[in-house]
Amino acid sequence: MSEIGGVTLTLDGASAIVTFEHPPVNTLDRHLVMSLEEKVREAARRRETKLITLASKGHDFSAGLEANELVPERADLLIKAFHSLVRLLLTIEVPTMALVQGRALGGGAELALACDFVFAETTATFGFPEIRLGLFPPVASVLLERRIGRTKVADLVLCGAAVNAEAAERRWMINALVNPGDLVNALELMHERLQPFSASSLRMAKRALALGGSTDPIAGLALVERVYLKELMSTRDAAEGVEAFLEKRGPVWKDR
Repeated sequence: MSEIGGVTLTLDGASAIVTFEHPPVNTLDRHLVMSLEEKVREAARRRETKLITLASKGHDFSAGLEANELVPERADLLIKAFHSLVRLLLTIEVPTMALVQGRALGGGAELALACDFVFAETTATFGFPEIRLGLFPPVASVLLERRIGRTKVADLVLCGAAVNAEAAERRWMINALVNPGDLVNALELMHERLQPFSASSLRMAKRALALGGSTDPIAGLALVERVYLKELMSTRDAAEGVEAFLEKRGPVWKDR
C-alpha cells in the first residue's frame, strides 16, 4: 500500500483500489486531484491489473471541486488538473469502477461518471449544482448525454437538479445499487466477474469501446477492426483463448 496527498493505493493481485480522503466532505482540490492521477497511473502500469477502483472515506463520496480554487484567477489550474484526471480515466486501458456513498456532487459526480462502472449505495445522491454558483459542469456536459440522453441532461445541468440513487440507476447513470455499507461486496463482485479474463484482452476491449464510441459507426468499426486484427490477434492470450476453446479446456492466461 502506498499513500500520497490524502490518496492511498492498495494493490491486491489483479485489483487496485485508489482511496481518497479530504474531510469533511471530500472536496477535490488541485493537490488531491494530481495525487489521484498519479496513483491511477501507478496502478495501470501493473500488467496484471484488471480493475482500478475509486473510493473515498467518510460519509460522502465527494461534494465536488474545491470552491476556493474556482475563483477566476486560480480556476484554470484546478480545472486543467481535473480534466487531465478525467481524460486519463476515459482513455486508460484498464476497466475502472467508482464506489459511491452519500453525496456525489459536481466534480464528484463527474469523477464517478468517468469510470466504466459505478456502484452506489441506495442512500447516495447525484447532482450538478454548479448553475447555482453561476457555473456549469464541463465534464458532465460531455459525458452525461452519452449515458442518459439530452432531455434528462438538461434537467440536471441547466436546472441544477439532484437525483437519488434509484433515479440515477433508472437513468443509466450508475450500474447497480447496493445497501448502505455493502460497497466492499460490490468491489468483490466486480473482481470476481473480471478475474477469469485476460488482463491484456480486457485492456484492448476497453480501448475498442472508447474508439467505437468516439466517432460515427462506420469509422468507429474501421478503428476497432484495426485494433482487433493488428494488436489483439498478435497477443499470446488471444491465441490461447481460442486454442483452449477448441481443445475443450480452461485457458491459462499470461496477461500479454
